[in-house]
Amino acid sequence: MLLRLLFNKKGYSQRGGSLVEIVVASGIIMGSLAAILGLAAFFLATSQVVQQTSQATALAQEALEIARNVRDGTDWATGLGALTLGDFYHPEQFGSPPEWTLASGPETIGEFTRQIVFEEVYRDGSDNISASGTLDPDTIKAIVQVAWEERGRNHQVELEAYFTNWN
Repeated sequence: MLLRLLFNKKGYSQRGGSLVEIVVASGIIMGSLAAILGLAAFFLATSQVVQQTSQATALAQEALEIARNVRDGTDWATGLGALTLGDFYHPEQFGSPPEWTLASGPETIGEFTRQIVFEEVYRDGSDNISASGTLDPDTIKAIVQVAWEERGRNHQVELEAYFTNWN
C-alpha cells in the first residue's frame, strides 16, 4: 500500500514532479533570456558598425568634394596636376577667409584616419580609361580611404573618383 502511494500508475513519483517542472520551466526561461540578451548585444554592436560606416562614408565623400573644390579653385598645373602621384594627402583649411588645400600625409578625425591618394590614368585606343595604354596627363584618379578600428577589428571605406583638367 505504501508503495502504491509513492508511485502512480506509470511508475514514477508524483512528489518530485512539480519540482522537476519548475526546474525545466526555469531552464527554458533562462535560456530564452540568454538568447534575447545575446541578440540584443549583437544588434547593438551591428548598429555601432553601421553608424561608423556611415560616418566614414560621409568623411570620404567630403574629401572628394574638397578635392573637386581644389581642382575648381586653382589652375591644373598648380593644383591637382602638381600633386605627387602615389603620395598620401588630406584636406586642410587655411587663410582668411578659409580656403581648402591638400596637405601631405593622412589625418586623424576622432577614431577615423582619412587619406587621399592620387594615381595616373591611362586610356586605351578608344579613349576609355584602362589599366594600361597612353598616359592621360589631364586626368587623375583620386582614392579616398577612411579607416577605423572597432573592438579589435579593422574597417575601411574606400571611394574613388576621376578628376579632369576641364579648364
